[in-house]
Formats: sequence, C-alpha cells, structure tokens
Amino acid sequence: MTTTDASTVSSAVPDTPADLASPPDDLVLEPAPGPRRRTQAERRAATRRALLDATLEVLAEVGYAGLTTSQVVARAGVTRGAQAHYFATKADLVVQALRHLTDRLVEEMVSQPARSVEGEKEQYELLLNRLWEINAGMASTALLELFVASRTDAELREHLNRFEREVARSLADVATTMAPTFAERPDAQALLVTGLATIRGLWLLRAVASDRQIRRYWPAAREQLVAGARLDG
Repeated sequence: MTTTDASTVSSAVPDTPADLASPPDDLVLEPAPGPRRRTQAERRAATRRALLDATLEVLAEVGYAGLTTSQVVARAGVTRGAQAHYFATKADLVVQALRHLTDRLVEEMVSQPARSVEGEKEQYELLLNRLWEINAGMASTALLELFVASRTDAELREHLNRFEREVARSLADVATTMAPTFAERPDAQALLVTGLATIRGLWLLRAVASDRQIRRYWPAAREQLVAGARLDG
C-alpha cells in the first residue's frame, strides 16, 4: 500500500486565489436607497398648500357663502385639527388661499422671459399685459366672491384690506424687476394701482359676460390707461 506524504496532498490542491475569495469592490451590491423622508417643515408646507389649493377649488365651485371648512378638509385630505392649526377662521382661510394663488401667479409673471423694453410707455404696457393675464381665471373668480361677501362680513373685509396692502408691495417689487425705468417715476405706484383696478373691474364682468367678450375690451382699456399716464416713449 502506497502512502502519500501530507505535503504532497497539500501541494496537489491549488490555493484559492485571493482575488476570488471575495468579490471586487465594484461588484458588491449595495442596497438601493429608500425614498428620502420628508422633514417636518416639508410636511407642514405640504399640508398648508393642500388646504389652500382645496379652498380655491371649493370657492370656485360653491362660492364664499356655500364654502365650509369641512368641505375644504375633505377635499385636501387632511384632518380638521390641521386646518384649525393653520387657519383659525373661514375668512382667514379663503384670503390666505387668494394670497397663495396671487403669489404663485406673480412668481410666474416675473419668471416668464420678456422682450427687452426701455421706454416708460413700453414698460408700463408690459406690466399691464402681465397683470391682465394673471388676474384672469381663478383669481378673478375668487376676488368676485370675496369682494361681494366682504360688504357684510367685517372679519373678511379686514383680511382683504391686509391682502390689498400686500399686493401693493408686490406690485412695487415686480415693477422694479421688470420695468426699472417706469418704476423710477414718482407716480408709478399710483399708475399701477389704477391699472390693476381697471383690470380687475373688467374681469369681474365674468359674472355677466364670457371671457371672449371681456378680452375684446382689453386693448381699448389698455390704450386709455397708457394715454392717460403721459409716459415717455
């Protein structure tokens, strides 16, 4: 019987190469990262935004008199406690919703590329045209509802007065950004307020006229606004 030396057996079995003992670093599969959890601030902002968007939808559908916070909460998919935490009253809720919409529209207004215009007249026309468009649609519908309701609702009227002051400040900022030459005029703010009042008045005709009819009134109204301002070309 032939015996085999242990050293011979050992040398007959190839050693496992070091590079096959474990996979290379680039072949190690890492677990896929899960979705990033939102911060508490992000969750609060999302809840508030859902309430404001839902308020605008309900307001457009049933009007201010028919709107209830219960309807808004159901539409937004949040708890009644969340609504009460952010907005104490119905009046506060609807005016904040209008402010939310206006801020979004103003942001879009400023972000849209505009052709370069230098004269006061052209810059005023540019601002008027942008204001005309952002006050169309849901913005004018909400204003119609709230302006009418505020006549007999002191709390709503107070919120709307505050909203109007905020709008005036936003108008000044927009003018400085989009129409710096026009904004330097001492009467620029007054001209913008007059223009905005005209634009709102035309869009409030939506209660008795179609959008197509209202849009036909705008070119003549804009021409009168610009002519009355006596601006440099």
